[in-house]
Amino acid sequence: MKKILFVFCLSAFFQTAAFAQQYADISGKVLDTANIPIQGASVYLLTPKAKAVLKTAVTDDKGEYQMHNVPDGKFLLEVSAIGYAKTFSEEFEAKGNPMDIPLIVLVPQQKNIEVVDVNRELPLVRNVHGKLVLHVENTALAAGNNALEVVKKAPGVGVDKDDNLTLMGQAGINVTIDGRQTYMTGEQLATLLKNTDGSQIKSVEVSTIRTAKDDAEGGVGTINITMKKNRLEGFNGSFVASGARGEKWRGNTSLNLNYQKEKTTFFGSYAYTNDHSLHDLGIARTIADETESTFFDQSSVLDMEDRTHQYKAGVELKTSARNTFLAQFTGNNNTDKNDNHSTTNMGRDAVAIDSILSSMTGTNEKFNRYSWNINNEFRIDTAGKKLTMGMDYSLFRTKNHTDYSYFTFLADFVTSKYDPEYERSNSYTDIDILSAKLDYTHPLGKGVLEAGLKYSNVSSDNDILFEYLDGDQDSWMNYTNRSNTFLYREQISAGYIDYAIALGKWDVKAGLRSEYTVSDGRSVTASKSIQQDYLDFFPSASLGYAVSKNHSLSLNYSRKVSRPNYKYLNPFEYYIDKRSYMKGNPDLKPQYTHGFTLNYTLFQLFNLTLGHDLTRNAMVESLGQDTELKTTWVIRENLGRTNTSYLNASIPFRIGQWWSMYNNLTGIHMYFEGPIAGHYVSLGSLFFQGSSMNSFKLKKSMSAELTMNYNSPFLYNVYRIHSRFNTDIGATYNFKDQRSSLKLAVTDVFRSNRNNVSTDFEEYNALIKQYRDSQTVRLTYAFKFGNLKQSFHRKEDKIEEKDRAM
Repeated sequence: MKKILFVFCLSAFFQTAAFAQQYADISGKVLDTANIPIQGASVYLLTPKAKAVLKTAVTDDKGEYQMHNVPDGKFLLEVSAIGYAKTFSEEFEAKGNPMDIPLIVLVPQQKNIEVVDVNRELPLVRNVHGKLVLHVENTALAAGNNALEVVKKAPGVGVDKDDNLTLMGQAGINVTIDGRQTYMTGEQLATLLKNTDGSQIKSVEVSTIRTAKDDAEGGVGTINITMKKNRLEGFNGSFVASGARGEKWRGNTSLNLNYQKEKTTFFGSYAYTNDHSLHDLGIARTIADETESTFFDQSSVLDMEDRTHQYKAGVELKTSARNTFLAQFTGNNNTDKNDNHSTTNMGRDAVAIDSILSSMTGTNEKFNRYSWNINNEFRIDTAGKKLTMGMDYSLFRTKNHTDYSYFTFLADFVTSKYDPEYERSNSYTDIDILSAKLDYTHPLGKGVLEAGLKYSNVSSDNDILFEYLDGDQDSWMNYTNRSNTFLYREQISAGYIDYAIALGKWDVKAGLRSEYTVSDGRSVTASKSIQQDYLDFFPSASLGYAVSKNHSLSLNYSRKVSRPNYKYLNPFEYYIDKRSYMKGNPDLKPQYTHGFTLNYTLFQLFNLTLGHDLTRNAMVESLGQDTELKTTWVIRENLGRTNTSYLNASIPFRIGQWWSMYNNLTGIHMYFEGPIAGHYVSLGSLFFQGSSMNSFKLKKSMSAELTMNYNSPFLYNVYRIHSRFNTDIGATYNFKDQRSSLKLAVTDVFRSNRNNVSTDFEEYNALIKQYRDSQTVRLTYAFKFGNLKQSFHRKEDKIEEKDRAM
């Protein structure tokens, strides 16, 4: 029935779109007062009232520009170039037919201006085939912020206590940069984004659905960060240095370099981060059996120091008028040192304490990532045929050494109850990922057909040796039930076909992706192997309708998959302390999601998204405990199903000429049903997330920022997540040279960004209180150097200029 309904919807989409009209193409020419063509002038298509940017173009050596697929409506053009005064065209109306814009003449300026600063306080949000695209280039959102801060401002995007990105309140996002996989999650991804200058970002694409061209991976959705392309001739770059103080000192610095000569561009970057912080953790839990219960009250202080070197180098070659070749290398070297000192009171209840456990855990982990990428794009003809080939090879190497020391005392905290216990572990994880893809684009009828192939091969080797110190023999002995060697191999072969057509006010896109997966997870120690071999199909469809120039709608559907993280498949036991640990589940299966969204965009600025995700075989965090040994563990298991509904509103607006505000509001309902932790659950929860980013233009060289975030309490699975609120403030000063700036910021002003979690589910009873060292005072200096002027004499390929206008 679902397949019949899906086919019927696609048929209805195409039949309705067949009666619509085609978008318009516009073109024109820019001259100076001496009737000499101006090359490299920036042309912006604007809405008359809001002055929102819809499209951009750059003039060629003849002073000509083109813009394609302009919707019906009234518009005007803004044209600017170095050394000339900004000029606006007369308002015109596009009606679906090609049109020539009257000649635009720029008047020279007496004052020499190095940089054209089109600073638009309000960002532009566009709906492109169901993806929400936040254009941040030359806006106040990008200035003085890092990439993580910019991405957090995209519709529906937030972060949890550990700076892990969430989308519509859900974790598990696939993050790409320029369409390429980062293969990083959690703190490693957060560090990567923190070391990336926000002013280098062109746009952020947010999608809770996917097209056939996109990987099916990502049950929640995808965030793609599109970086700016260097258009400046010669040598240029930027430098950022930042220092902060929380409980400990921390800081980071980055350097970006670019050199462009005719058809060759070299680029590179280096960043260093030293993040030193103290985390407070408190855990109170009760483990009960049929006869008695034991109460544990744990208090911990984690001293964490994270040092990261991040670097990139590459070259882009225009080998011909139609061919572009790109090669780049990226690397990360991370050293993470954690010292955890904890004290646990144990007894029948919080008053009747009979013993105290004092434990010390010291961890030293080294993580290295190296990635090579090559990409070649060949434009077969000027009609739009294109062939793109790419290959990625990534290596991940992780080494971890942890020492555990346990001292158990009587209630007086003086008399030893047991002899001291010493344990240690050494683990090694090697992951190799090879992927290759081929994409072909072909104009077909009034639309565009895309088809492609992709192959990926993942190899993961994991080894852990867990030992304890034998006091009698004074030697280290193997903990046989905790040591293990786990090997994992996965191959995915994929193919897709996608067709998009824009007919007047209608925009239709539909496609199908197929992925064939072969995997083998083998525990060498346990002599156990789990093999999987399956073929999946992932349909997708999008229907958009421009009601008018100020109102647009889109309806979208896609099927997605989330495969288990490699470490969740590994049956190792990752000990946090003597009585709590995490362990992998080699029987964990992928989860599948049907995603539906309805988007409404007003004035190309305000966006409303209504969505629903239906997930089967959902991967969720489950609990277990041993009442005899008094231990508790966490494991990932497959739940029956989850239903998530959400409503997101993205609301930017300006108050006067000095105050701009960007608000993001999300209401979410989550429902869980199925067996978990040995019991059947049927639980639901409604919660709210809100953020408000405020920018104040105090004077030409001075601006201030105020950011507020709030998360209401909600029930996630068997856990109750408590409310969270934080406030950040900052001020930025731009120096007269227009090349350097200084920013002072205070994060988590009221120390309210606390992550508290509790559960009172069946026999499980626990309260966890956490505060990550998030209240900081930070000073950041940014400087741009080298050539910041556009070249008027560089001859560009006309094909690329057309591409810039798309």
